[in-house]
Amino acid sequence: MRRSIRLGFAAAIALVAALGAYCAYWFIAAGRIEEGVGRWADSLRAQNLDLAWRSARVGGFPFRFRLELSAASLRQHTAAPGPELHVPLLTASASPWNFHVFRLAAPQGLSAASGGDHPEATLAARRATGVIVVAATGGATLWFALSEPAADAGVHLAAREATVWLNLPPHPPQSHGDPAVGVALEVRELTLPVVPPPFHNPLDEVSLGLTLRGGYPAGTLRQAAAAWRDAGGTLDLDHLALSWDALRVTGSGTLALDSELQPIGGFSGAVEGYPQLMTALVGAGRMRAGDARLAGLALAMLSRAGPDGRPEIATSFTIQNGEMYLGPAKLGRAPRIDWQ
Repeated sequence: MRRSIRLGFAAAIALVAALGAYCAYWFIAAGRIEEGVGRWADSLRAQNLDLAWRSARVGGFPFRFRLELSAASLRQHTAAPGPELHVPLLTASASPWNFHVFRLAAPQGLSAASGGDHPEATLAARRATGVIVVAATGGATLWFALSEPAADAGVHLAAREATVWLNLPPHPPQSHGDPAVGVALEVRELTLPVVPPPFHNPLDEVSLGLTLRGGYPAGTLRQAAAAWRDAGGTLDLDHLALSWDALRVTGSGTLALDSELQPIGGFSGAVEGYPQLMTALVGAGRMRAGDARLAGLALAMLSRAGPDGRPEIATSFTIQNGEMYLGPAKLGRAPRIDWQ
């Protein structure tokens, strides 16, 4: 009996000691997390980035570490006004036994702008959630979902939801073939400002994956783009999938910039519903009706039955000398990029 009582006391003492040690660990780690965020913000200045917040606190005891940043902002310092991101409330949480996975949330939404006092482009979302996975060897993968995102860049775009993935390599690119960043985007129910017939709003779904290769230097947008091009930088379209009414498009390829900083590239893929695409290009003023009929005949000769039995074209899409081509069919002038 006495032995069992002694064992019970010993177990209780061990439990109290373990709980005390865990509490001490938690509060020490919480303090280091808050200090670590400050050091990380300082390190970003070397990359011309300014991360700031009004207040920071760590909570979540006892089963999580939960960092809260209020009025958080991220600004890029460049010769020209760089992009800015504002988040009224940003939280990042992790379990005490795994600091490689953090869950992110912006329950009050976020906003971003580029162009200083007179923004050239803006982005806003009602809410955002995400996950960041930090690799042991360096680099990170970031996933986040935006609820009701809206963007303005000369035209207004809005969607029901969007999902974004970022893949950051462990070190900056050393040559033009090394990846600088990987981006994937999936947008559902995208409302466009103008829709040529026979299509209807919203666009059902579009997804794409991009890999930027080669370092992107500092400077104005035009200077950086020119330096990136001169160093041999390319943009890989790893995948593209678009679904809009009867139109289905898939593809992949590589894009670069020509001597005038305009896009050139070649892509391969498949198009289903190309008659609707021709009609839309005519309705948008991108093609003449006669050219569309000739292109339709040429494309019909290339079509085969797709997985669902509808005509599908396995072909190429190219941009060269400012012109767009779908297989042998000329689609018209490619949109020009204004780097100012």
